[in-house]
Amino acid sequence: MKNYYEILGLTKQASTNDIKKAYRQLAKQHHPDVNAGSSESERIFKEITEAYQTLQDPALREAYDARYEAFQQKKQQTGHTSGTKQGQSKQQAQTASGMNFEDVGSTFERFFGFNPKTGEMNDSMKSGKKNPLDTTDMFEQFFRMKKK
Repeated sequence: MKNYYEILGLTKQASTNDIKKAYRQLAKQHHPDVNAGSSESERIFKEITEAYQTLQDPALREAYDARYEAFQQKKQQTGHTSGTKQGQSKQQAQTASGMNFEDVGSTFERFFGFNPKTGEMNDSMKSGKKNPLDTTDMFEQFFRMKKK
């Protein structure tokens, strides 16, 4: 996450006037018209403008400060955790959505009706259903086709 205060060369306690002064000074220095053809200056100018637009609005600034603080705390927590390799790999395998990538086979089996490693059908396939995920109706409705 970008540190907008650092981009503008300010501290977190900077006033709105300090933010405006820093922005104007840096914008003059890195404006694309002043630095014709410089893609680096254009990139810096966009970052400066993004930082200014966020920090000059009190509501956006407060929201940004809260997000940045949470980001810093999370960064510190993950940097100081100690554990075995196995514990770390389990944490990495679990995403924010809660899906565990170490057990993709069982998720696949529940969704498609068979085990991808063994080819063995699960109970829903054995019950006579050919395809637990029948998309025929959806396909026909999408393409406005009728069954023959």
